[in-house]
Amino acid sequence: MSVFSAIVIGDESLTISCSDMLMERGHRLTALVTRNPDVADWARAAGVTVLASPGDLNAGHSADWLFSIANLQLIPEDTLALGRKGAVNFHDGPLPAYAGLNAPVWALLNGETSYGVSWHLMEAGIDKGDLVATQPVPVNDDDTALSLNAKCYAAGMESFEGLITRIASGTMQRSPQDFTQRSYFGKNRRPVAAGRLNFNSPAVDLLRLHRAMEFGGYWNPLTRPKIDIGAGVLAVAQAKSEEGAGAPGTLLEVGADHVSVACAEGAIRLSGLTDLNGHALRVSDH
Repeated sequence: MSVFSAIVIGDESLTISCSDMLMERGHRLTALVTRNPDVADWARAAGVTVLASPGDLNAGHSADWLFSIANLQLIPEDTLALGRKGAVNFHDGPLPAYAGLNAPVWALLNGETSYGVSWHLMEAGIDKGDLVATQPVPVNDDDTALSLNAKCYAAGMESFEGLITRIASGTMQRSPQDFTQRSYFGKNRRPVAAGRLNFNSPAVDLLRLHRAMEFGGYWNPLTRPKIDIGAGVLAVAQAKSEEGAGAPGTLLEVGADHVSVACAEGAIRLSGLTDLNGHALRVSDH
């Protein structure tokens, strides 16, 4: 096994975990580029040079490999070249099927039952380089954006460990992507009708939409599930399947803090309703 040097660019806890793994295995982290103060503090405590932007890197910061891990900053081509042996990016989805941003959310919206993460070489074009590592991720019926992201984190760590082992042993292999299977999800792409629940759909579809928008206490980069009550739009915090049937949109029950609504198939119970400014509402008063 040979030791190699690396530059890491990223802004999340996965950035720290993978950087720590590199150093624990004896590899040399020459610089870490991040906009996250917590990541920067970790790097400084580890004795690593911290930079705020990929543009701050120059020939004096070159290394054997450049890793982009949980990074949304665009990296100029001349910066990629600072990885003398190559530049590798982590993608939280299976390539080429889920290229772009917020891939776990779109997988949930599409009803996928299997998923995965990818490490690929960084070349011209977004998420288009050859694959160098992949890891499958199962999708359960009750998975949310939060839980699927957590699975992707774990799969990213596990697959990174195997990747750096192969790099150190000189056994890394690259596989071209089949772009006939490529789908791309852009930064500004949003769910249909900005996440409004359409009761002309089966309840199972609305529950899937709600789970795909459930990020726990973390920032939601897309939109919140919501309902249009005519007089305004309400955000929905919780949703679950409900007994009952009726014409789509029929109110089956109205409680102090919830409503049950008939869908095209089945019914759904919605609670934690607020206005779009986050003010809680008593449904029975409206």
